[in-house]
Amino acid sequence: MTTDPRTPPTTRSQRRRSTPEGGQAPASPAQRHRAEKALRAERATYSVHRLFLRRVSGIPGTLIGETTLPPQKGLKKRVTNWNYWWQAQLLDALVDAGQRYLADGRTSEAERQIDQCHRLLRGIRIHNFGTFVNSFYDDMAWLVLAAQRLNSLSQAVLGRGSEPAQEAGRALYPQLKAAISDETGGGAYWSKAENFKNLPASGPISMALSRAGEHDSAFALTQWFRDRLWDPREGYLDGIKLELQRNGSRKEVPEERAFSYNQGVAIGAHLEIQGGDLRHVEEIVRLVHEKFTVTHAEEGTEFRVLDTRGSGDGGLFAGILARYLTRAAMDHRIEPKTRHLARDLVVATAELLWAGRREFDPDLPLNEPGIDVTEIRGDSVALFSPDATRHSSETLGSGARVELSTQVQAWTILEAAYRLA
Repeated sequence: MTTDPRTPPTTRSQRRRSTPEGGQAPASPAQRHRAEKALRAERATYSVHRLFLRRVSGIPGTLIGETTLPPQKGLKKRVTNWNYWWQAQLLDALVDAGQRYLADGRTSEAERQIDQCHRLLRGIRIHNFGTFVNSFYDDMAWLVLAAQRLNSLSQAVLGRGSEPAQEAGRALYPQLKAAISDETGGGAYWSKAENFKNLPASGPISMALSRAGEHDSAFALTQWFRDRLWDPREGYLDGIKLELQRNGSRKEVPEERAFSYNQGVAIGAHLEIQGGDLRHVEEIVRLVHEKFTVTHAEEGTEFRVLDTRGSGDGGLFAGILARYLTRAAMDHRIEPKTRHLARDLVVATAELLWAGRREFDPDLPLNEPGIDVTEIRGDSVALFSPDATRHSSETLGSGARVELSTQVQAWTILEAAYRLA
């Protein structure tokens, strides 16, 4: 394809043509509800495309996500501060959109989304000096998970797997297996420094291996973090540091912090593997509701939503948690009360993010006299608040730098709400 990568996935005229006309039966309330959730996810898809995606050094057939808006200044920053891990989450969100198009029977848009995924994979490889391999096993595991989903989407839409996704898998599977060690009784190293084993590496690697049919290795990883990192009061802790002692031995030092996305990763791993502990999944979901949410009051009613507050890598944590809460909400092996709890958290968070968005026309000629900055002449883009409980006008003031991580997080949550519709 030779289209501009920033072209909106669906134009206004296409949206008009998709509405019931003439003798068509009016949409049911459920259909209208689903269509509304699809349009919200569509707006997020277009906005990230339009505002953040660019070619790598102008090379045709490539894409990469700018880490901030406005973009970072200086070649050195743009080369070094590009965040491989964020790009993997961006690829996952692109696959979400492709699956949404497929579910809605929009195969041409699904094909186009696959092309965008391929451009991003090429961009990641080129930006990473011609290889998918880097020094962090969690980065590589997240990219493998997104590539696996892309390969499945390509099979469903095109009748064949995705060669770029398979190329990434061939390069990275040996890396993921090399991360696993018997030191500390199992688990996977976070990086090639091999001085920290954690859930952000062990969980995604477990899921990747399970999808590849290596169920014993996947189960062993999940059992390791279940045994070593679970705290019934705090949730899943981050990992175990291995500190070198004077006598040459290594001392195990638990990392006491528990992050929201660790809980999501654990949910995903237990649901993915054969023999996963589904009662434990229910336990994690209940703990998430207690410890990783905030209370929001609106029109005299209080309810809980995921705590989306965070910047940098933390700007993605709630999005990852929402992805796997959605898996739990849709898994009929989980008891209904827990499924409803997971669903309500995701849907309520998505509602607040949508209500708190700021829309504007990115092509408005602001240098012309008399321009109304609130005017929208073409297709608008939306910026979403990094704190779902506060409107973007509060959190993203005039001139504020917007991080890709927070916008991919909002997009991921809106796609999750669509799947739950």
